[in-house]
Amino acid sequence: MTGVGEPVQQRHGGEREGAVFAARFARGLALEVRHGADLARLADDAPGRWTDALLAETRIHLAGLMNAVEQALVAGLAREPVASISAMPDVGYARQAIERDIAVLSPDLLRHLRHRACVSLLMRQYRLEGRHGVRSRLESEASDNGRYLDALAGLALAERNWCGPMLLDATMLPDLPAELYHDLVWTVAALLVNGSSAQAAGADPMLTTAIARAAEGLIARHDEGQGAIAQARRCARALNSDQRFAVAPHALAEARLLLFAAIVECEGGIALDEVLEALIGPQERDRFALLRVMGVDDPGAFQVAEMLGPVTGLAEGGDAALVAFVESYRAFDAEQAMQWLLDRMNPRALADKLALLDGR
Repeated sequence: MTGVGEPVQQRHGGEREGAVFAARFARGLALEVRHGADLARLADDAPGRWTDALLAETRIHLAGLMNAVEQALVAGLAREPVASISAMPDVGYARQAIERDIAVLSPDLLRHLRHRACVSLLMRQYRLEGRHGVRSRLESEASDNGRYLDALAGLALAERNWCGPMLLDATMLPDLPAELYHDLVWTVAALLVNGSSAQAAGADPMLTTAIARAAEGLIARHDEGQGAIAQARRCARALNSDQRFAVAPHALAEARLLLFAAIVECEGGIALDEVLEALIGPQERDRFALLRVMGVDDPGAFQVAEMLGPVTGLAEGGDAALVAFVESYRAFDAEQAMQWLLDRMNPRALADKLALLDGR
């Protein structure tokens, strides 16, 4: 596979100005997110690197998803004749309450929020820097594959939802995998029950039952097949093996992490969320192995490291850190990468235990 692109030193000044703007925007948003001290504390205790920009983006996703579910639950309650809507807390209660009761948020849901925040943050940065061309190489590499092009268009629409308004009171389509949607709905439902009980100075069993019924209705109607993850998998499955290896470097170059992860899932048998974790997680070895397995060369690895800087923290070290990354990448050979791949293809529980033994 060819490299992802040219090193940063060869880029135009306009792109650098876009990066500066993106960094300033992220810092400004970080000031607001630090107001949610509980979320920051939870991030500190969770595995994986959390930069200020990533923490801010995660809070946007958490708020948007909770706002959407809360609105849907309240709409469902309006059809419940026994429910006392007047006892419900004000609009936007759930996303404010989660900051006070952050332990209600499950580790799996937090992990997913971190992944989708990384995806949207990097896509937004890519667009701000003006790197996209008139015709994406993602299209030209498989221009005769109609099924793939249709899926790619669907993925672009789904990803746009992830890059929605950067506002805490906005809604975001809750296109989560079924298990995580189930978790989110019951989290919001529990917060609303708790809030209504506090407002009414006591629990209302009939309102609690109505909220539970509305939550069950939302879960029953959920369709995960139209979400961004499902669309990325459709794209990958529509390509043959040669096309996947042709498209993968351009997916990285255009900050389309979901498409890249779906391609690796098809080719390497690693779950999509595990691919994302390898890309953005705390272990450089995981990134080295993933890039080496997919045949990314040294210039490509340099650009990937630079692109991921805002979420991995590598950007804080400047060009010297990027150079060190590439030097370490050169020393990571194909044999090590293949062993990493084989370890990841083992059952998750076994892989976790082996990782613990390796870290002794």
